Amino acid sequence: MSNIDTVRAFIDHWNSGDMEAMYALCAEDVTWHNIPMEPFSGKPAMRAAVEGFMADVEGCEWEVHAIAEGDGGAVLTERTDAFRMKDGRRAAIRVMGTFEFGADGLITAWRDYFDMGEFQREFAGG
Repeated sequence: MSNIDTVRAFIDHWNSGDMEAMYALCAEDVTWHNIPMEPFSGKPAMRAAVEGFMADVEGCEWEVHAIAEGDGGAVLTERTDAFRMKDGRRAAIRVMGTFEFGADGLITAWRDYFDMGEFQREFAGG
C-alpha cells in the first residue's frame, strides 16, 4: 500500500466509524498534533483523545480536496472535516494535514492545521 493509499484508508476508517482499523494504521509511538492544541504521543494517548472528542459525534464526513506525497514520503492533504453531532448539528472545519510514515508503512506523525476560531464556532453547543 502506498503512503497515499494508507492516508485514504485512514480517512475512510474515520468516515465509516471503524476506529480500530484506523488505529491499526498507526505506529505505537504515533504523535497526533492538532497544531493549535497540545500533541498526543503514543497510541493510548491518541485513543483517549479520539474517544473524548468523538463522545458527542455521531459520524464523520471528511472530504479530501487534494492529496500529494512529498519526496520524503510525507503525505499532505487539503480537507474539509465534517462531523454529524448526536444533537443533530453539523460541524465542519477546513484542514491541512500532514502524515509521516515509518519504514513499516505505519503512520508515525499526524499533524492537522486549522483555524481555532472556526473550530470553536463550529463546535459551540447549539
